Amino acid sequence: TSLSVRSKVPFEPCFFDLVIIDEASQCDIASALPLLYRGKRAVIIGDDKQLTHISSINEREDNQLLEKYELTENFLVWSYVSSSLFRLAASLCDKEDIVQLKDHHRSHADIISYSNKYFYNNSLRVATNYDRLNSVDGEAAIRWIDVKGKVTSSIGGGSLNEIEASKVVEEVERIVNTGYKGTIGVVTPFRAQANRIRDMIFTDNSLVEALMNKDFIVDT
Repeated sequence: TSLSVRSKVPFEPCFFDLVIIDEASQCDIASALPLLYRGKRAVIIGDDKQLTHISSINEREDNQLLEKYELTENFLVWSYVSSSLFRLAASLCDKEDIVQLKDHHRSHADIISYSNKYFYNNSLRVATNYDRLNSVDGEAAIRWIDVKGKVTSSIGGGSLNEIEASKVVEEVERIVNTGYKGTIGVVTPFRAQANRIRDMIFTDNSLVEALMNKDFIVDT
């Protein structure tokens, strides 16, 4: 990671001929400067439409620092809070030096089409191999289930939503019972929630057995 480099690579200028920074849209500028210092040239890879890094300071503090160091003219690209390394690099490059990877191989068109329309101006080309996708017969590729849950603090810290966890387990069981042949993964932003969902599933032996051949995983 950008922070662990300091213990593994000498802090010397131009130590590398080329430094490649991946997921740069999730990398803050300050953490990247020591990496760029070590390279003669750099390739910055990222997606400006994804979430940026989590900021440890608020917008007011950010503005004060920009004013202190006379960076207000370039506020949008140098802002620690709102600008990623990718956004900064894109502002410094010529347009012809920015390459967009347009072919999308990951998702069903019904899933990626929303992002493609509202974030990428329909510039993505769906190249998904549908022969490798498993779906539940007769069901849409994406569905919305509105759960009126309540977030509480779990024992040992972390956020937990018992009602939503129960609904997730219920949905996993429902999908398994349809005879679905594909793999199943559950994603949640909270560690305590992932642990709770996993615990609830592993109390049901028949459900655990049904998930054995589905590469089941629940994680953050």
